[in-house]
Amino acid sequence: MMNLNAYDSIIDKIDKTKTWVDVRKRILLSREINYRSYYVLTKRYNPDEKCTDYFVILLDNQPSDRISFRTAKDDYGRIKIRLYELYEESDLKYLDKDKNINVIHVDSDEDGDVYQLEV
Repeated sequence: MMNLNAYDSIIDKIDKTKTWVDVRKRILLSREINYRSYYVLTKRYNPDEKCTDYFVILLDNQPSDRISFRTAKDDYGRIKIRLYELYEESDLKYLDKDKNINVIHVDSDEDGDVYQLEV
C-alpha cells in the first residue's frame, strides 16, 4: 500500500490574509497592497518571457493622462480593485473559482506604489 504520509496535501482553500481574486465579482481583494486613493490597471509586454505582465498602480492623486478608479476598502480593511478591464485579456478568464494570486511590490515613490500581478 502506498504511504501517502510522505506527501503534502494540495489545499484548495483561499488564504484571506493574502491576495485573491473573487471570480464572480471580478475583483481583487488584498491585505498586502498599501492603500492609496486611486488605482490604474496597466500592462507591459515582457520580451524575455514572451508574455504580457499586468500591474496595479496605486496613487495618492488622480492621474490626468490615464483612466483611474477610486480605491475601495471592504468592512474587513481589504483593498478592493475591480479587474473588469483586464479580466478577458489575461489568464484570469480561465479561473472557475476564487483563487489566491501573488502580488509583487515592484516600485514605490512618495505618491504611489506599483504591484505586479502574477496571473
